[in-house]
Amino acid sequence: MMKWWTLLALLGAWQVTGFCLFGAATDPEPLSPEGTAVARMVSLAPNLTEILFALGLDQEVVGVTLFSDYPPRARSKPKMGSFWSPNLEAIVASHPDLVVTLGFGRQVSMCQRLRRMNIRAYAFEIETVDQLIEAIGELGVLTGRSSQARQLQEEMTRRLALLKRASETAERVSVLWVVQRDPLRVAGRSSMTQELIERAGGINALGPTLHKYPPIGLEQVLRSRPDVIIEQSMAGFDRAIQLQQAKKHWERFDQIPAVRDGRIYVIDGDSVSRLGPRICAGIEAVARCLHGPVVVEGL
Repeated sequence: MMKWWTLLALLGAWQVTGFCLFGAATDPEPLSPEGTAVARMVSLAPNLTEILFALGLDQEVVGVTLFSDYPPRARSKPKMGSFWSPNLEAIVASHPDLVVTLGFGRQVSMCQRLRRMNIRAYAFEIETVDQLIEAIGELGVLTGRSSQARQLQEEMTRRLALLKRASETAERVSVLWVVQRDPLRVAGRSSMTQELIERAGGINALGPTLHKYPPIGLEQVLRSRPDVIIEQSMAGFDRAIQLQQAKKHWERFDQIPAVRDGRIYVIDGDSVSRLGPRICAGIEAVARCLHGPVVVEGL
């Protein structure tokens, strides 16, 4: 079963993608409409790293934070500390032309410190899929890769439209998204996960909650009667083993439709916890859990 430290790691992953316990902050300076090619850049968030690589900036990225592990080439990049504690000295020593961060308190503070040192830095607020697509365009401007950014934006928009069309023709399915099994903690309706469920053609089995990822009791699960139970795989865990554990955990509650019908799934965690270019694949994976082997024409 997942332990408390596993939950903290998962919440950390969500915070990296834009879900922040302390709220998001906006960038202190507007984006310049003029962009030039950048030779050396540092990314302080895994999802930003993925965007830069998707724009073809493999060689130009000279530093990333811990857990920037995708694509695999990113793992060999010099580490600039962690997401929560970027290493200012390492960043400065890398002589970057540009540093990109996410738009919440600590990272915006780092952005401001770098600017005071005359280092070009910019913070992005990415909490929704639409904000992600907008940020890709802004990164394209900043790095002189506007053409590549437009292509990526168009491809993601196309895939999302196909997913929407496919899910609209399917029956709405109620979903219990399990963050941690023991004690039980799930995704609420104000979470980032809520958008993924809706875009995949599902509804959250829970009613309104005070917290984004609230702890709940078994009675509440039984009342919610989810059609599907979804977990996301954790870094360092074998997904097949995690699925076996999940099925074993829930098998005694066969009055829950998801358990009775064998609709318990574990999906790739990074593709649904990071608001980056892989989010379309993540939403498609959720849709397949909800509607079976959905085939989206042209995807």
